[in-house]
Amino acid sequence: MTATATESLPAIVEALRTDPEARFAISLDRLAYAKDNFALGSDLVRTFVRNVDRSALTGQLAHDVATFRAGLQAITGRREILGARYGDLAIAVRDAGGSLFDFETDAWAREVTERIGAADSELARRIAERSAA
Repeated sequence: MTATATESLPAIVEALRTDPEARFAISLDRLAYAKDNFALGSDLVRTFVRNVDRSALTGQLAHDVATFRAGLQAITGRREILGARYGDLAIAVRDAGGSLFDFETDAWAREVTERIGAADSELARRIAERSAA
């Protein structure tokens, strides 16, 4: 589905429901506006995800880093979701009478961010120091 302003909101909502990558991107975007975003260390996690050697990761951390990275690529327009760039999708939803933030909370991105932050000892230490300050 390519999100365009001519599509109805119900059609876009249905497409969002069936696309976990799109839903995670919305969750990650929404987390950026959370009041505790800085204490959570999401900026540190973003840097970690961008710089880590993904070939050295295994298990849940590898999955979480891949999910987070795909979300980052979507919200920055480097990867399409639902056949459109994230910004274009947001405009299509707005033009259809809604907001992307109506469809997903920050809970999923928060969980993934916390798991990544806890999985690397150096990253966990930096987040803890920040939270304590």
